[in-house]
Amino acid sequence: MSEESEFTGFKKITIIGCGLIGGSIGLALKKNSYSGEITGIDRKEVIEKAIYSGAIDWGTEEIEKGVKNASMVILATPVQEIIRLLSKIKPFLPEYCLITDTGSTKKEIIKEAWKVYSDKYDFIGGHPMAGLEKGGIEYADPYLFSGKPYITVVGRENTNLAGLKMSTFLNFINAMEIRLNASEHDRIIALVSHVPQLIAVIMTNLFGSLVQEGYDEKCLKIGGNAFNEMTRVASSPFSMWKDIYQTNSKWTINYINDLEDMLGQVKEKIAKNPHKLEEDFKKASYYKEKMSQKTE
Repeated sequence: MSEESEFTGFKKITIIGCGLIGGSIGLALKKNSYSGEITGIDRKEVIEKAIYSGAIDWGTEEIEKGVKNASMVILATPVQEIIRLLSKIKPFLPEYCLITDTGSTKKEIIKEAWKVYSDKYDFIGGHPMAGLEKGGIEYADPYLFSGKPYITVVGRENTNLAGLKMSTFLNFINAMEIRLNASEHDRIIALVSHVPQLIAVIMTNLFGSLVQEGYDEKCLKIGGNAFNEMTRVASSPFSMWKDIYQTNSKWTINYINDLEDMLGQVKEKIAKNPHKLEEDFKKASYYKEKMSQKTE
């Protein structure tokens, strides 16, 4: 059976949270000629925008109405809201419904999901590595996931069919599935996403301190590509990040400690013998080259 014909088994997909990620999922489904029904659950004003953009067919503020007869439910809200929704939607889920999420941390979500659904439903954790520094349905993009990594957490409790359905869904929106366990996910993502976000905020605030000293016009003109690239995500709203740091504090703090140690070593080399930094630059060049090869 082909992946396309297998996907026809999804008669209705319900997306709870029709912002950037939820809206982009809906648009990606439509772009790839999904023939089923796409329902959105969100606030009235968001639903209206999502319908207008073509991301969903119809929407509601009521969970019971929205998940009725759904083949798949996607929780595309902030992390703590995902955790709250897991038990809230359960009484209304139809039999054999696949539930997944798009949260940026996984351990706390998976822990709650397996507790809530272990007796009846399949929950597979998901995290698309394709966000933007802006949020909201206004920025939804049907190509947001094309060729981008989409991490899934498939557990021993999940049926083979559930894993197949999830893979089929991701292939349909042209995402590249990468399977990790929840701990692996949170450790890796803390390094490649959560700590870099903090660094972008810190560097931008350092820039701000110069502006406050009266260097505003000069700074704004001088800021180069490297600085702009490093701080691109600094404008991300805190509402997108507060739950992330609350539910993945362990690994975020771990890497902040490592960063402090490495900055201390670099500081000492600059003070005593800057030539010793060459080893750090060579090592970074080697790993950056390996990263570039993997992403080509």
